[in-house]
This record gives sequence, structure tokens and C-alpha cells, in this order.
Amino acid sequence: MTRLVERYFEDYVLDETGGGGSRTLDQSDVNTFAGLTMDFHPAHVNRAFAEERFGGRLVHGVLTFGLVVGLTVEYNPLAVAYGYERVRFPRPVRAGDTVTATSLVVDLAEHRRPGIGLVTKQYTGVNQDGETVLSCRHVLAVDRRP
Repeated sequence: MTRLVERYFEDYVLDETGGGGSRTLDQSDVNTFAGLTMDFHPAHVNRAFAEERFGGRLVHGVLTFGLVVGLTVEYNPLAVAYGYERVRFPRPVRAGDTVTATSLVVDLAEHRRPGIGLVTKQYTGVNQDGETVLSCRHVLAVDRRP
């Protein structure tokens, strides 16, 4: 079971790191995601096309993004996603790759509403070779201490 940890805006510190673990993605993950999203681009589901063009079938970028977010999520009932910025996929992910996710607090900012603050975390996903496959910033709206 997931453990909730209440943290107020004031509890966050710059350069705080978090590890989110790893997961290996296989072709069944890609096929399931294609069916859920209706994205059947041949780069994801057509072996011959993907082998010739990309050296293998690619995992959807949005699936990689969702995995990194899921692996790094903080179960804080006082925080909610405010947005994502600078989402990049510098290297492809292929079926069979293992993605490891980490987070780093890179900014703490005031919000126009005095009851919340904004915590920005840099999320990074790397493959089994240590190559970055996803980079993004996740902005969280977090309750301030009463």
C-alpha cells in the first residue's frame, strides 16, 4: 500500500533528491498503451517499419513520460500537480529497455494565492546504459503551513 506523507511547502529544500525506482518496458506495455490512446503509429507497433527506420520498435514518448512521473510521484495529500514544463525525449526508449527515474527540487516560489507555494522538481529518466531518455520539470502547488 502507498504511504501518504504530509509535507507543507516550507518542508521542501532546494537540491533535495528523490529516487523513484526502475521499470522495464516490454512490447506488451507498448501495445496496451497504443490501444488505450489510439496511437498506433508504425514506429510503435510495426516491427518491419520500426526496425528499418529506428533499429527497433519505440516506446511512446508519453508512456515514458507517464512512467517517470509515476516512479517519482510523492504521495503528499497537501500537493497537487500544477503543470509540467520543458518535456524532452533526448534518446529513444525501445521495448526491453529499463527506465530509472529520479527527481531534484530545483525551485521554491511564492504563488499569488498566499495559502500555497510552488515546488519545482526536475525529473530525469535514464535507460539501462545511463543515457537520459526523459527530462522535464514538474511544478507542484503545495499547501503552506497554517
